[in-house]
Amino acid sequence: MAFLTIKEKELEGKCTFKFDRVSDEKYNSQDKNGNDVGGFSTIYMGLLQSDIKALPQFWDCALSHLSSKEKPSLTEIDKALEARIEDEEEGLEKLFKEAFKTIDQSGFFKLTVKNFWKNLNMVEGMGGTDEEKEQNEKYLTMLKEAREELTA
Repeated sequence: MAFLTIKEKELEGKCTFKFDRVSDEKYNSQDKNGNDVGGFSTIYMGLLQSDIKALPQFWDCALSHLSSKEKPSLTEIDKALEARIEDEEEGLEKLFKEAFKTIDQSGFFKLTVKNFWKNLNMVEGMGGTDEEKEQNEKYLTMLKEAREELTA
């Protein structure tokens, strides 16, 4: 589980319907063809690729289960993340692992994660040229290795 201390209070990040809804409302992105990717996929891929923007996005959604009075602002989330990055050895890596594991191993997103990897595995062997096929396979291998590192 992922925890973040804000205003001397330890808050637990949770994967809930509210997480899913907020992720789509605030963090949906589009692919190169203009199709919606979805907020979950945007955050999940961001964490998988160690994109620093994904950490506050994750926490914004993971703390959405709190009441509006209890839920910290993005500025408060940023400050709490920065404090952990600066204060802990391997703080950034630990933050990514906690956030990723919370999503990847959650019962709530279990089927979503399963389908994500199933769809991603379809990329293997795809491409118009041998070079494109090779690039796709390298990309898939890189993502699988990143997942192994983040869940270790």
